[in-house]
Amino acid sequence: MASVNSPIRRFVKPILFKLFGKRLYKHFQYLAKLKDIKERLVEEPEIELLPHFIHAQDETLDIGANYAYYTERMANLCKQGKVYAFEPIPFTASVAQKIIKKLKLDNVVFFQKGVGNKTETMQFTVPKLNFGAISAGQAHIATRNNEMIKNSTYHISDEYETFNCQVVEIDTFLLPKLKNLTFVKIDIEGAEYFALQGMKQTLLTFKPVILIEIVPLFLNSFNVNIQEFQSFIEKDLNYLIFEYNKPVQKLEKVTGRALEKDKNYILIHPDKLSPLSHLIV
Repeated sequence: MASVNSPIRRFVKPILFKLFGKRLYKHFQYLAKLKDIKERLVEEPEIELLPHFIHAQDETLDIGANYAYYTERMANLCKQGKVYAFEPIPFTASVAQKIIKKLKLDNVVFFQKGVGNKTETMQFTVPKLNFGAISAGQAHIATRNNEMIKNSTYHISDEYETFNCQVVEIDTFLLPKLKNLTFVKIDIEGAEYFALQGMKQTLLTFKPVILIEIVPLFLNSFNVNIQEFQSFIEKDLNYLIFEYNKPVQKLEKVTGRALEKDKNYILIHPDKLSPLSHLIV
C-alpha cells in the first residue's frame, strides 16, 4: 500500500504522539488520511483501472482495507452496489470507519475482521514506528516468520504490539449474501494465499477480477512457496495473471515465468476476458 511520508508529517507525528498520546494521534491520522483520499495523494498505478472493473450495481470486496483508500474509490464506482471492507487492526479500523462515515459512503459494509482460510480468532502483530505509534501498513498475522524479513530490504521493527482479531472464511461468512460480486482487492502482508483458499467457492461462483499484492518473501515467511501459490491461482482457480504496464495503460499476461516481482497483479478468469479485451496487450 502506498503512503504519504512528507517532511511535515514526519516532524509533527512524533510530537503529537509523545505529547498527547494515542487519542489525538488517531485524530491526526484521520485528518491526514482524509486529506490523502480527497486530494488523491495515495495512488497506486492500478487504481486507475478500477472504472474498468467496477460498475454502478456491483458488489466488491476490500480485504485489508487499511485507511479506506481503495474502499472510497470502490464505493464511488458502485453507488447502487456494495463494498464489503475488512480491516482487523482496531486503530486502523477505527480511523477507516470514521473516514467512511465522514464521506457518507453508505454503501460500505465494514467488518473489523481479517480474512483467511477458516473462521477463528488469531493474533496479529503490528510493528511500531520509532516514536511508538503503530505502523498500520505492516500489520500481519503473528505466525509470520519475521526473522526472514529482517534480513531483507523490508524493515521490520523489533518493537511491536499484538492484537487478537477474528479472521473469517469468505465462503461461509459472506458467500450466502452475495449476488453480483465483480471485483476483489487483497493486500494483507503475505496472507493472501490463505484468503484465496477461504474464498475458493466464492471465486468459482462469481469469477470476479482480483487485484492482489504478491510479495514472494512475505509468502515464504508463512511457509508458502511462490510456485505453489501461482499454481493455485492458475490451476485450482483457473485464473490468468496480468501485470499493469502503466506507460501504455495495458495489461500484460504473465506467461512462462514465476511471480518473482514484489508488486500488484491483476487476476482475471478467462470467462471475464471479453469485456476487458481493450485493456489487454
